[in-house]
Amino acid sequence: TVGDIAASISPRLAQAAFAGMVNDRGVDLTYPLVEDGRVRILTSKDPEALTVYRHSTAHLLAAAVTQLFPSVQCGIGPPTDEGFFYDFVVERPFVPDDLAAIEQRMREIAARNLPFVRELRPKEEAKAFFAQRGEPLKVELIEEKGGPIVSCYDIQGVFLAFCVGPHVPSVGRLGHFKLLHTSNAYWKGDARNQPMQRVYGTAFLSKAD
Repeated sequence: TVGDIAASISPRLAQAAFAGMVNDRGVDLTYPLVEDGRVRILTSKDPEALTVYRHSTAHLLAAAVTQLFPSVQCGIGPPTDEGFFYDFVVERPFVPDDLAAIEQRMREIAARNLPFVRELRPKEEAKAFFAQRGEPLKVELIEEKGGPIVSCYDIQGVFLAFCVGPHVPSVGRLGHFKLLHTSNAYWKGDARNQPMQRVYGTAFLSKAD
């Protein structure tokens, strides 16, 4: 795996690694190398690492929200130049006290240092799984973006989502984040679609940053 390559170079590199690049494509450290290619290990010195870190923190946000508000539906949670956001369908808008509680739950989950586990599922199986869980937005995304085999990421026993990745090895690597504010949003940015609440946050690779 990419992680094995990092460890073979030095234990320090393996500890510092967030993810990897294989032939210029972002991958997890658990990505298996089955043919020759260009491999680069992403550490805090690489700008791509911050993107992976912020996207992983968005998943941590969604994990906390779904624990505290089990009836929510999750939309998308991309990284941005300033941080990250995640869109949710909620019964009522989030208030400042909600953000404080969500951020606290994020820190509690991160303290458990659960791994991000990539799962590959047949497209129709994945659609059925999320449909059964009452997540039609994820079903729609899989239909639009997924190939015959789709990838999902599981923060073990806490949160599972359709996602192409990559992610950091575990939530324990995510410690330098802050939730900022919320805003109204719409599914796919179209006012004719489902209204949503967008939670914005920021994250950095170190406290100093």
